[in-house]
Amino acid sequence: MAAAASPPPPAARGWASLQSDVLWSVFLSLGQREVLRGAGLACAPWWRLARDEPALWRRIDLTAPADDEEEDGILCYIITDKPGWKEMACAAVDRSAGQCEAFWGRADDEVLRYLADRAPSLKSLRVTSRCDITSKAFTELIKKLPLLEELELVLKPDAYNDRRERPTWKYCWAELFQSACGACRHLQCFTVCHADIDVGMEGCAHRFYRTRRCPKPFSIPIMHGLRSVHLCGDSFTRDMVLSIADNCPGLESLNISDMGYLRRWNEELQNKFSRIKDLRLPCYDSDSGEMGIPTHLFD
Repeated sequence: MAAAASPPPPAARGWASLQSDVLWSVFLSLGQREVLRGAGLACAPWWRLARDEPALWRRIDLTAPADDEEEDGILCYIITDKPGWKEMACAAVDRSAGQCEAFWGRADDEVLRYLADRAPSLKSLRVTSRCDITSKAFTELIKKLPLLEELELVLKPDAYNDRRERPTWKYCWAELFQSACGACRHLQCFTVCHADIDVGMEGCAHRFYRTRRCPKPFSIPIMHGLRSVHLCGDSFTRDMVLSIADNCPGLESLNISDMGYLRRWNEELQNKFSRIKDLRLPCYDSDSGEMGIPTHLFD
């Protein structure tokens, strides 16, 4: 009886050829920034998963400790042939194939428009590294993101060479908040603050009276789902802040500690917001002569 033929040897596997579930875990460990910056080009299987698996890009996290545009540009060149952090962000959005539900990272008008046009299911938007955006652009693009539940904008400082010069302001904090509430009825968390903010009295006077006033009457719909609000800038008046209390009945956390010009109404605001568990108001420190920031005024 003839001996049974031995099975053929297994096909040779490349050093980086891993099962898809293992490779998925590798990518999650590396992070999406590293995948875009070169890890996704290790071999054909890595490239295919990085390029053709939208679920990998459903929640895009491109946050970094600091804005290093030059470094991102050099490392992103091999992916996009056009160096820059913008191309990295747009490449991640493209790979999500319309399934993106969260975007965290650097952005400006151009990137946010790109995201709004290609991520209709977005629920979380956190621009956490000096967002360079105009109120006009934001008002239009936010209408395309009606499912948004979390919105965080850290706005880029307005730079000018001489204090005597009249700067051109790109945004109005009150207008940003008003636009978000009008377009995103599912909003639960809203944060808008200024990068490199000064909290001293002198810094407050210099920083917060340099922003554009709201160009239209302030009004927001009843926001039953809004639980957390962090506001900044000098475009919010006392009446605007009080109206937020009336129109956000479920508010649990409110932070306006950076708005030093409102401290003269602290007692009135405390009474109005007494139901809020986590309330942070401007607080003047008579010993240091600076604006203190209390952690909690109410338990």
